[in-house]
Amino acid sequence: MGKGRTEDLARYTSSFDDRIRGLAGTEEQIEAITKAYRVYYKKVPTEDGDYTIDHSASVYLMDATGGFVGTLSYGEAHDSMLEKLKRLATQS
Repeated sequence: MGKGRTEDLARYTSSFDDRIRGLAGTEEQIEAITKAYRVYYKKVPTEDGDYTIDHSASVYLMDATGGFVGTLSYGEAHDSMLEKLKRLATQS
């Protein structure tokens, strides 16, 4: 991914929260990580010649060592998400 695209990604993710980090890489690296985390994405052309990305909408929960412990899914009940976050916080 070129420097401009990396900067665009950083600007985009920081509009949600400065703690969110967008990851970039080569096509091969992106394919490997999307397979490892079972992420869906698709480049969708727009009428003006640009594009948007259709993608999974989950938050990945990682423990203090960087290990995957679960997800918060789009539309998941708030009580369920809160319980997962409480469990994660007590593990650290």
